[in-house]
Amino acid sequence: MADPTPAPAPASAPGRALPIALVAAGALLVVAAFLPWAGFKADIVFVGSVSERIRGVDDWSGVLALISGVVATALGAMAATGVAGAANGRRLTALATLPGAITALILMIFLSDPQGRAENASIDIGGLVKVQPTVEYGWFVALAAALAVAALGITALVRR
Repeated sequence: MADPTPAPAPASAPGRALPIALVAAGALLVVAAFLPWAGFKADIVFVGSVSERIRGVDDWSGVLALISGVVATALGAMAATGVAGAANGRRLTALATLPGAITALILMIFLSDPQGRAENASIDIGGLVKVQPTVEYGWFVALAAALAVAALGITALVRR
């Protein structure tokens, strides 16, 4: 005769969803640090368009995003494997709020360009030559990953 009690579900599966998502978001932040974040585009009437891209790791803010991604991935991995126990795993996941939020703020500083390099790079000479800075897709990926890391940390903090 079959046993009427259903087989128990893995007890730690729901508790590992946030840390595993944190590992993925942290890894995405690491990858985003190597993508192009900014660039310069020059439109020249007789030549065409010329562009140059700057990767995230070419600037101090990209290096910080790389370090934050590694930290978030490590925190998520430790929480997911249960190295620190269930309660401490939740705390480790919640601790990832710091690198995520700091990276999001640093990305805003990168975009605002406090040194004024972007303003000095914008040139328009009578419609013949136009040079302007651009924000590339890697910056947006890094911002989304940093916000995801921070949101996952906050979710682990408020979730009981």
